[in-house]
Amino acid sequence: SHKKPPRGGLHVHQLQKKLGTTNLYHNLTVLRQKGYVDIQSVISRPKVRIKTRKYVELSSAWQVPERLNAEIENLLKKHPRQAEILKFFQQHPEGDFQNDLLRKTNASLSSLNALQKRGIIQIHTREVMRDYYADQAIEQPPSLILNPDQQRVVQEICEAIEKGQYQTFLLYGVTGSGKTQVYITAISQVLECGKTAIVLVPEISLTSQIVGRFKGYFQDKVAVLHSRMSAGERYDSWRKIRQGEFKIVIGPRSAIFAPLQNIGLIVVDEEQEASYKQYDSSPRYHARDVAVMRAKINNAVAVLGSATPSVESYYNAERKKYTLLSLPSRIDDIPLPKVEIVDMAEEWKQRRQSTSFVFSKRLLEKIAEKITRREQVILLQNRRGFSSCLVCRDCGFIERCENCNITLTYHLKGRRLLCHYCDFHKPAPETCPNCGGINIKYSGVGTQRVEEELKLHFPEARIVRMDLDTTLRKGAHEQILRDFRQGEYDILLGTQMVAKGLDFPKVTLVGVISADVTLLIPDFRSSERTFQLLTQVAGRSGRKGKQGEVIIQTYSPNNHSIRFAQKHDFLRFYAKEIAERRELLYPPFGRLIEIEFKGEDEKQVLQIAKQFTTFLNSESHFYHLLGPSPAPLSKIKGEYRYHLILKNDKRADPSGKKMREELHRVWTEFQRHLRHHTVHGIIDVDPLELV
Repeated sequence: SHKKPPRGGLHVHQLQKKLGTTNLYHNLTVLRQKGYVDIQSVISRPKVRIKTRKYVELSSAWQVPERLNAEIENLLKKHPRQAEILKFFQQHPEGDFQNDLLRKTNASLSSLNALQKRGIIQIHTREVMRDYYADQAIEQPPSLILNPDQQRVVQEICEAIEKGQYQTFLLYGVTGSGKTQVYITAISQVLECGKTAIVLVPEISLTSQIVGRFKGYFQDKVAVLHSRMSAGERYDSWRKIRQGEFKIVIGPRSAIFAPLQNIGLIVVDEEQEASYKQYDSSPRYHARDVAVMRAKINNAVAVLGSATPSVESYYNAERKKYTLLSLPSRIDDIPLPKVEIVDMAEEWKQRRQSTSFVFSKRLLEKIAEKITRREQVILLQNRRGFSSCLVCRDCGFIERCENCNITLTYHLKGRRLLCHYCDFHKPAPETCPNCGGINIKYSGVGTQRVEEELKLHFPEARIVRMDLDTTLRKGAHEQILRDFRQGEYDILLGTQMVAKGLDFPKVTLVGVISADVTLLIPDFRSSERTFQLLTQVAGRSGRKGKQGEVIIQTYSPNNHSIRFAQKHDFLRFYAKEIAERRELLYPPFGRLIEIEFKGEDEKQVLQIAKQFTTFLNSESHFYHLLGPSPAPLSKIKGEYRYHLILKNDKRADPSGKKMREELHRVWTEFQRHLRHHTVHGIIDVDPLELV
């Protein structure tokens, strides 16, 4: 929908044109505080429109072969190009787009216009569907042969679909157990019942592979929605979905809102992934939770699939809120990979014998072995850039972003320091800006640094890097993965996007450069994230008839999340994690609400945060208040951040309703107070990260 500004109002961009941009937003905020202006958000009509092309058809009176042949004979001598156009219609009576027809017949527009004037042909506009995947080859899929475990799981899901009643299944299957085959079979059943399906995937990098498989089975019934598509491609997909032309929608979290009718099944693949939660802007929804609720509203079936279910989802299955289904073994009896842990602290004690800052001796040996055998390797380093920061060894100075309280990451390309939060960048200094010393050290290791080290050790190896920096161009994800699958590279190096659900038959070694990256994040879910990431990336190794290998480098070799990942032991990891959360009232035993205050004046932000706590009922017996305290990332994009955490006890407030009602009352009252400040307040219910 489109809203015009209220009568007498102006759009901000109109003011910018008239007054310039200097301090405009600040001045508007001050005027609003004094009551002189009112500022409203309006929804703009999308600029994208239906795309059309001119289409040429033979007029019905000229579709009689004898008449057409006679006209071709008449035109051959005087107007041979017109004759060529009519000959084209002998072979293609359905017609063609104007530009394509002119190219194929080598004719001119004047020849076409002459035939149109005589009424022999008709030219009209026809809508063209913009399809992001138009050039993707659709391979003939193999026939689906399910093993007994898969058959049992599919039978339970299909029985629920046929009943047409809401039910949520948690499909817990080890990596490589054939969850996608289960999804495809269940969707076939949904389509037979005359219903539709949504399939959510956590990463855009996964979309291409899964779209290829689904289109192989379901052809033109499949639509895709994701942010790498152009506005026109998304617009066309969305309209065709709404018109009922597609029966299956695939995409990341926003695809859960696709305007499908008569939904019978919603699949959330890798349901544990944090990317299903929207952080940046309101509404801060979790697509998995929306999927369960949308299935409930539609009397549909939800299937949450994972090799490493979230603690909350597995707890829901234990309490029978979800129905637990399991796939305990890999398809074709492919063994789970052998996982080896390398203690990097011990490795650096023998530093004089080491030839690498990045790789342990063991990992280098294994990479060399695999390349010699013409097998493939995946390396995970969950950090972009060359080094995480530049440190002066003389005075300890570390370059930080001017807008954010965050160290700048060194990028080798352009030799610059870059902030991954606000895109601030500056040239890397030759000398220390603080003391003038020249003893500057690169600290930490990013994907670019790993790539440089790889090239030194394996100059003949074909290496491809996949991270945000290398996948900005449209189609770059798909190209990298396609080339790697076809054997054009020996080593795929990347951030966490290489860890998820990708299937490469020739990969027999996975190396994790530093398992500590996620483990050291100050968040109660850091152990869970580490276990999930290591288990997921380990699942990329191994093929039929050959056990894969995984090498994990870490400074925390005895951490439980790393040890249980080594043994592929989700249940023991879950048992330890759930016990700790029960004791500390973390989810699923308590619900969290994060209230964040941010602004350019740190004292004012803290003052507002403290004032807010006075509005809350400190005597409450159904929630605890933590804070206010500086957020771990205490300054981003020039704004200081303080947060408070409300944590309820589900024994006193099972649904969190009392806590939400209390917060709603307080927030409504406090908003009047907040209107007179440049400090912003944000509420996030059920946050996944507290940074």
